[in-house]
Amino acid sequence: MKKIIGMPLLTGSVYSQEHVFNVQRYCVDELPFNNGQCDISGNEYSFVFLDTQKNSVVFFFTDMKLSYKIIRSEVYSPDPDYTLYTLENKQGQVEMKVNKQNTKMEFLYPNNHIYLTVGKSTKL
Repeated sequence: MKKIIGMPLLTGSVYSQEHVFNVQRYCVDELPFNNGQCDISGNEYSFVFLDTQKNSVVFFFTDMKLSYKIIRSEVYSPDPDYTLYTLENKQGQVEMKVNKQNTKMEFLYPNNHIYLTVGKSTKL
């Protein structure tokens, strides 16, 4: 009986764990935006921690740490292959798009857009 009760709790906690994405390549497009153009690009040490249970996103981008609270998530209507997250911190709001395969992420800031190619997600 304990096993029957414990299994849903165990599997639920596994799926609610934090996802860690290793950034393999980034591309920063600055205002004025040119679709597909990178003003800055590279593959420096960067990670994205996405925890939907705690409604938090932490983005380590080169030498910056950006922390956000997820205030909304929805299927991105122009392209249902993406989930759109609205994020918020002290500096304001930003949107983040993640494809269903968890291989592409976009941070859409007012003055720049950061496009990430990420490796396979791991769970902590």
